[in-house]
Amino acid sequence: MTAEREGKNRALLWHEGSPRAGTRELLSWIAAGAAERELRDESPFAQVRAVADAGLGALALPVDQGGHGASIRELLAFVIDLAEADPIVAHVLRTHYSQTLGFVRGGHTRWLDEVRAGKVFGNAISETGTVAAGNHDFTTTLTETADGRWLDGVKYYSTGTLYSDWISVAARVEGDRVATVLVPTDRPGVEVVDDWDGMGQSRTGTGTTRFTDVAVADDEFLSVRSRHEPRPAADVPFLQLYLQALMAGILRSVATDAAALVRSRTRTFDHAPAPRPVDDPILQETVGRLVSTAWVAESAVLAAADTVQAAEDAVRAGEPTEEVGRAASVAASAVKVHLDRVAADAATSLFDVGGASASSRGKNLDRHWRNIRTLSLHNPASYRATALGRLAISGEDLPRNGYF
Repeated sequence: MTAEREGKNRALLWHEGSPRAGTRELLSWIAAGAAERELRDESPFAQVRAVADAGLGALALPVDQGGHGASIRELLAFVIDLAEADPIVAHVLRTHYSQTLGFVRGGHTRWLDEVRAGKVFGNAISETGTVAAGNHDFTTTLTETADGRWLDGVKYYSTGTLYSDWISVAARVEGDRVATVLVPTDRPGVEVVDDWDGMGQSRTGTGTTRFTDVAVADDEFLSVRSRHEPRPAADVPFLQLYLQALMAGILRSVATDAAALVRSRTRTFDHAPAPRPVDDPILQETVGRLVSTAWVAESAVLAAADTVQAAEDAVRAGEPTEEVGRAASVAASAVKVHLDRVAADAATSLFDVGGASASSRGKNLDRHWRNIRTLSLHNPASYRATALGRLAISGEDLPRNGYF
């Protein structure tokens, strides 16, 4: 069997919700305690580690580089599976999978070795303050002295870093440039603070990371570029579409929980159209709409993934045209604009198939709405819809920043 054929066969093990038996067992184990972990505000350290130990952090690595050769579609299909099991675990790995694609794109052998070894990568990119989100005018600095290079600054929204072995950090360097470096989480001067208090996706480690006189070695530089230089064409669209993959996985759980809720009901209202909830056509219709929403969400994410793949292929071939980059951004943006609204509505409709008991904290069904709404806040759908409208009406190009 050729390496190409073997890679295709191995990748298909994760294609469109059909993971191999061992992975299915792992996902079932992760799913079994997800609702309780969320209710107890418990971090899924063991679950994230189990995904990495199973070699699933290397899904997107080519087979000849020790990975599974998964395409972006196949990678996001697995992310949807994982988000259905536990959207916290899936969200923690967002930077890891994006970073892995970057390592492959840049041929960074040292970091590919780390991925193969089961190491997890987190991020420390975003900053708070008065600078507009998406602008790379960072206050975090990387300073060169006679004694070496030193990293200093404070980052926030460091999703996944609490669970990671390595942190990808963006810092200002001399000449209005930005350096991306990778430092281990246990290096002196690195402080990862578990202070994220979001109403949803609460245990993703999306908190503060501080760097105080952190030494950076020569071989820990990933890139140095102009602050105004755009990122690779597929990079940002992948990161944005990843969030919609998380929503698609959550929507599967919404539909499953709605059906289970109807089956569990032993009584209904006196004026209901059927004596048993399972025979109630109104409840059946509601569940059917939730199933449909979940199916369309997943299909939209996977279709957009093919467009992002085309941009990724163009970058790797050294032909990153404006057209393929724009198409990837449009696809990811369109999915978000539509899905943000229908996903939140679906998570609300879940309660329409239950009585007052559906609001029980023990059932924890509200987590789906809280998680979806928190994911949607990463960037406003209204701004994205407006940008798409300007492009369609007047041909004005999409913004070029960390959100498009």
